[in-house]
Amino acid sequence: MSEYESSSEKPREYGLKAVRDARVERGRLKHGRISSKAMLVALGSMVAVALAAWFFREHSLADQKEELLSKQRAVVTTVGAEWSALRDTLEKTTLDAAGPYKGDYLDPEASSWDFRGFPGVYLRTRVEDAKDLDSLRKSAKESARDSFVGCLLRPNNPSAAAIARGEDAGAEWQDQPWNLRLGYAATRILTDEWVNGVKDAEDELHLRVFVQQYEKAKSEEIPLTIDIVKKAQFFLLVLDEDVPEAQALTPDAGPNAGKVTGLELQQLPHPTRIHVIDLRRGKEMVRLRREAEADFRFAGERTLRDPSILAAMKRQVNNCALARDVWTAIKSPAEAADAGVSDAAK
Repeated sequence: MSEYESSSEKPREYGLKAVRDARVERGRLKHGRISSKAMLVALGSMVAVALAAWFFREHSLADQKEELLSKQRAVVTTVGAEWSALRDTLEKTTLDAAGPYKGDYLDPEASSWDFRGFPGVYLRTRVEDAKDLDSLRKSAKESARDSFVGCLLRPNNPSAAAIARGEDAGAEWQDQPWNLRLGYAATRILTDEWVNGVKDAEDELHLRVFVQQYEKAKSEEIPLTIDIVKKAQFFLLVLDEDVPEAQALTPDAGPNAGKVTGLELQQLPHPTRIHVIDLRRGKEMVRLRREAEADFRFAGERTLRDPSILAAMKRQVNNCALARDVWTAIKSPAEAADAGVSDAAK
């Protein structure tokens, strides 16, 4: 073999081909991959950007919360102070009435003062739920117009809300007398509970709900509430006393499982305190404690069997019987018949 031929001959490769290929591939990857230092720098940059975005968002959210709470504090010191004075008067009356019963009382002018045609405020709760402010405010949220009011007051009593808005008064069954529960709902932005909700808002979407509540309460609900309470001429307060028999009617499940409420008490004969306050003079006109019961029967062969409907009907006839007893006590029996409690109470 010539010298030329031997010099141009390819170098001889030793070992297995698979091993050689693997060695070449490792070399290629070693020189082509990102170094650990570069990877750490990139990862650090991503973390820094994420932290900056989080900080900006949290800082912006905190600023929005503080702006809203600053507005809320301004409302507390203006219209909030006006509402608080009105609310405190009604709450003090309720807490005093829930104490030891002082005995029946009728002001000499009570029989000639037919408050049923005037705008008023109504609250009904259990005596046990009116022992302190916290329990009273919580239970007041459950207060609702019932058949006691429907049977006692005149059906065409003008709408308090419509009068406050300067509209045609009309007659709204759900509106007169105006339930104090609506006042607590309208002024919820003045409470510590609402403030804590703003502070705990997780993001701008949740905070927006509180912003909308604030705007509506400030522009509509709170001014209307104050105007209604100012125009009210009487405060009708009804306090239900517990009886042991009510425990058997409590629900077996749900948030009120085993808890006695007005819904159970109103199905049974139980002592009920009725107070009527003349808000114009700050004077108690009526203080009565009555226990009433009535019954109903179905005409014909078909009868209702739904327990919830039967319970509602029992509450209605009992409350109407109570309304008739109260009005009869305020008026003489003859005058009560002439002046007329609603026909539903007869």
